[in-house]
Amino acid sequence: RFLLFLCTILLCVGAQGLRRGELTIFTGRTGMGKTTMLSQLSLDYCLQGAQTLWGSFEIKNSRLALKMLRQLASQPEEEFVQNFSAYADRFESLPMFFMRFFGSTSLDEVIDAMDYAVYAHDVEHVIIDNLQFMTGMAFGRGFDKFEAQDRAIERFRKFASDKDIHVSLVVHPRKEDDGALLTTSSVFGSAKATQEADNVIILQTGRYYKYLDVTKNRFDGDLGRVPFKFEKATNKYSELTQDEVQELDEMARFEAMQAMRSGGPGGPGSAGGAGQRWGKARR
Repeated sequence: RFLLFLCTILLCVGAQGLRRGELTIFTGRTGMGKTTMLSQLSLDYCLQGAQTLWGSFEIKNSRLALKMLRQLASQPEEEFVQNFSAYADRFESLPMFFMRFFGSTSLDEVIDAMDYAVYAHDVEHVIIDNLQFMTGMAFGRGFDKFEAQDRAIERFRKFASDKDIHVSLVVHPRKEDDGALLTTSSVFGSAKATQEADNVIILQTGRYYKYLDVTKNRFDGDLGRVPFKFEKATNKYSELTQDEVQELDEMARFEAMQAMRSGGPGGPGSAGGAGQRWGKARR
């Protein structure tokens, strides 16, 4: 259900695949699992036949591919190791391509690689993780960091529109107080990034669980929040059930009441639950 939410609300039209010509921004605090989520999402699209190009500038391709293999297998480590060759053969057959860049890279080189992949392999989904690795070099050539990011966003936006593909772009958030929820305005840089984006997806964290927060969806305005959990055995995310969310929210409310009685910090906001806002919300 977790991937079904993403596919039907954000990036897909029925069963026809990715919405082409769109730019999606993913953001979230460090360690929230943005790369793992995009790995799982891109793998799901590849299994449906979507030609995908990965630009991983923070994690080497070998580590990223191993993460995807674990997700593809969806089996405990012992069984994964025993059947590694079979899973590797299946992964090799997927329409998945990887840029060879790592670390700080020229934006021109990245755009050139994307252009070639679209021409030679009919790529329809490009993932860039993350934008900050492309803005540092421009910053050193006389652009301030906000101007460099705006130029990069503009070029990715134009590429998605001109080539009729979907671009998923990871952008780190600006510094916020610990415990504060991120918003669309929390995306690092000027407002241009979120203005140009068709979709903005934030990975939020509460006291007891994390959740996906869709704060912008230009296609039809459908927004929503989906609590999720990480399954270490398979290296994948799955959606929490309503019963699981209710149980965790009750625990949060109980702790908040105890804190209020003792005069300490508390209340529903600090409890960190998203249960009252669980699921999809119409505009």
